[in-house]
Amino acid sequence: MRQYILVLFCSFLFFTNAFGQGTEISGKVIDAKTKKGLQAITVLLKNNENKIIAFKSSDKDGSFSLRTSKDITGAYIEVNHLGYKKKRIDGVGIGAVQTIELEENTILLEDVEIKSRPHVRQQGDTLSYNVSSFAQDEDRSIGDVLKRMPGIEVSESGQIKYQGKSVSNFYLDGDDLLKDKYSIGTKTIAHKLVQDVQVLNNHEHMKVLKNKRYTEEVAINLVIKDEAKISVSGQAKLGAGLPKQYDLESNTVLFNKRYKGLNVLQGNNIGNELQGDLVGFNSSSILARLGRTQINNLLTLGTVGNPPLAKAHYFMNNSVGVNANNMYKLKKDWQLTSNIQGVYERSTKNFAGRTTYLTENGNISFDESQYAKTREWLGSFNFALAKNIERFYFNNEFAWEYEDENSLATVTSNTSIFDLSRNHLIKGFKNKVDYVPALNNGNIIQFGWYLNYGSKPQTLEVIPGVFNVLLKEAEPYDRTIQNVEVPSWLTNLSLGYRLPKGKIGQYYSVNFIADKQNLQSDIAILDGGSPIQLDAKDTQNDMLWLRSSIGIQASYDYRYRRFSSQLILPLALQNTSYKDPLFQLSENLDKVMFSPSFSSKYNLDPENELSFNYQRSNTFGNIEDVYRGLIVRNYRMISNNTAGINESISNNFGLNYKTGRTVKLLFYNVGLTYTISQATTMISNRIEEDNSQVILVQQENEVKNYGVNVGFDKYLFNWATTIKIGSSIAWTDYNQIFNDELLPFLNTTYTISPRIEAKVWKKLNLSYFGNLGWTTTKQLKANHGLDRNTFNITQNLGFPITLFKGFHMRVSGRHLFSQQQNLKDINYLFLDTFMRYTYKKWKTDFELNITNIGNIKNFETYNINANMQSQNNYELRGRMAILKAVFNFSKKTE
Repeated sequence: MRQYILVLFCSFLFFTNAFGQGTEISGKVIDAKTKKGLQAITVLLKNNENKIIAFKSSDKDGSFSLRTSKDITGAYIEVNHLGYKKKRIDGVGIGAVQTIELEENTILLEDVEIKSRPHVRQQGDTLSYNVSSFAQDEDRSIGDVLKRMPGIEVSESGQIKYQGKSVSNFYLDGDDLLKDKYSIGTKTIAHKLVQDVQVLNNHEHMKVLKNKRYTEEVAINLVIKDEAKISVSGQAKLGAGLPKQYDLESNTVLFNKRYKGLNVLQGNNIGNELQGDLVGFNSSSILARLGRTQINNLLTLGTVGNPPLAKAHYFMNNSVGVNANNMYKLKKDWQLTSNIQGVYERSTKNFAGRTTYLTENGNISFDESQYAKTREWLGSFNFALAKNIERFYFNNEFAWEYEDENSLATVTSNTSIFDLSRNHLIKGFKNKVDYVPALNNGNIIQFGWYLNYGSKPQTLEVIPGVFNVLLKEAEPYDRTIQNVEVPSWLTNLSLGYRLPKGKIGQYYSVNFIADKQNLQSDIAILDGGSPIQLDAKDTQNDMLWLRSSIGIQASYDYRYRRFSSQLILPLALQNTSYKDPLFQLSENLDKVMFSPSFSSKYNLDPENELSFNYQRSNTFGNIEDVYRGLIVRNYRMISNNTAGINESISNNFGLNYKTGRTVKLLFYNVGLTYTISQATTMISNRIEEDNSQVILVQQENEVKNYGVNVGFDKYLFNWATTIKIGSSIAWTDYNQIFNDELLPFLNTTYTISPRIEAKVWKKLNLSYFGNLGWTTTKQLKANHGLDRNTFNITQNLGFPITLFKGFHMRVSGRHLFSQQQNLKDINYLFLDTFMRYTYKKWKTDFELNITNIGNIKNFETYNINANMQSQNNYELRGRMAILKAVFNFSKKTE
């Protein structure tokens, strides 16, 4: 009996103990591949009804222990962790140690659409604008959107500036497709193709020199959307209107990693000038050197300039143009780029005016009218092979440019009538090579060679003959013919060695420059169809000109924390020689030139910068300053020179402060400038009753310029409004020789340029741009008889509105007002309207553009400048209506 009670008591203790401790299951969770324990993995114990009985997270080594007092019959362990495949273990045994191996699992997340992106982002020296944040319904091109972005301004010519500084490069996804002729890009590239606009501060184009030399350049980079990289997109525009107007265009755009292309074919007679697409904003093109400077345009039809109006109002044209820009990515990071532009234009100009010169002997006036026709061909062919990587830069650029212009004019001057013909043919080529390799020791070699040649014959014919007092002892004759030719060679060769390491970077170089020209001219007079022998000996030129220089340069870059600076010390020996046997003229001038410059900047913080610049320049006149023979410039102007080579020494100082509050989208800058230049010659103007003469004479001349400029840009988030204000004050102290009298003047100019892009109400916007200017001219040390005050204002006001989805309308006005003492006020208002309807099914926009609704056909201007007063009347285009269909297309590439 005792034994039975003892067994029963022991059994009771065992079951009691078992019931108090419950069931324990332990184990370890490891990675199936690495066999390492996994921490913080949740292990679940579930019953046969899939309900959780117990759970526990694994320790550092992956071990875990589960305890439960519930029935575990049919229970199982489950592990389900992000990044690993789901694991289930059945047949759980009491007290058994479980080793659970988990296999990695790749999870593809669904696409996430970011509906709100920051307007502007700052990352180092790069500022990124989100294009969609600034685009409006009426915008078509990226240029339209750039005008709204705070800190950025776009001129009517298409030139881009950031906080008052012109951009050095315009990139498309990092590639320099358009070079510096980028205006075609801002007008053609649809803003819907662009994700971001990046402003690259302290930009360095050569990757091998990045962060290895001082730079203040600013560049723009358009970040292209991914969908635009795989599709060819473009537009076909067909427009026609009244009176007898047409506007046609076809363009294609593709920007991917292997190929980039922007090609445009266009034609119009609505006043849209196409020549501006050939203008480079930074580097001098061949036409800039050969066709757009004084020596190349010595001969003109008349003396009047263009009115202060948008060119579409007065440019009577028929124009056709092609602009083909293509870049091919070759193997091993090589790029081949071609830029081919061609323009053919026929235009007319009709004006009448009165110019009065105020002299001590009374006023001399010219009443003139002119009707001119011009036919012009322009061509530009540019090919470049380049490689731009971190260890190496190479670029060979070849260009050929051509301009053929023929102009005819009928001019009435006082009581005389003249028929004029001017022709010129300018053609030339250039080749530019840059080779910049980095050596194994980290130093860099820089080699550059530039070669330029141009030929530029010009002819001016005037009927009846002019300047008979100077040329033929006052005897009249039927015709005057002026011929000029200036073939030119220019070469520049440089070799440098850069040591970029250390706090002070060093660069030493040697360069050689040679400029050779030959100015040939002659005047011929005819009477009755037969040439007449001229008595005057000074009617010809045959001047040989050669300027050469050899120089050395030392450059030092210093960086310390937030401060950086650059000191450039160039020293050159220059020789200028020119001779003309017709005048027994032979001159030779040697000159040692030292033109140092210093630049520095201090970053107060990542968004505030203070900079200072100083430059001393020593320049000399060119062949146009020393030719001795007479040249008939137009029907009432003849010129020559009596002085030697003009030497000018200038000292330029600049102090600038700029800031950009990226988060607040606030940008402002303040700049101070001062320039003083001293020259050894001056231009002398002599005005007589029936002609004028321009002579360069030996006369010391000092010109001082002072300036203050302020810029302010702000984007208001709540009102979706951009406010831009630019202002400046400039003083110019200069001298003028008029009829052999030296007249000192002081000009003071004040300008304010506000711009507002605002959302007024829902889909109604306001666009305003104004330019206000005050100019005061004072004659110093005299009786102030030539003092003048002028006020000018140009205002553009537009109201873009989206009436309903797909239909956009804009009503705009351009107001011009000018006021000068003793003259009639100028007050004009031009009204335009524009409508666009988008039919998505056809991917087509239908546009109606009506300009000059008031049908203003004449425009008068009045101007007083020192001792000259002018009044001009221009013929305008009048009212014009254009109906246009714009077909948009997009096709994916393979």
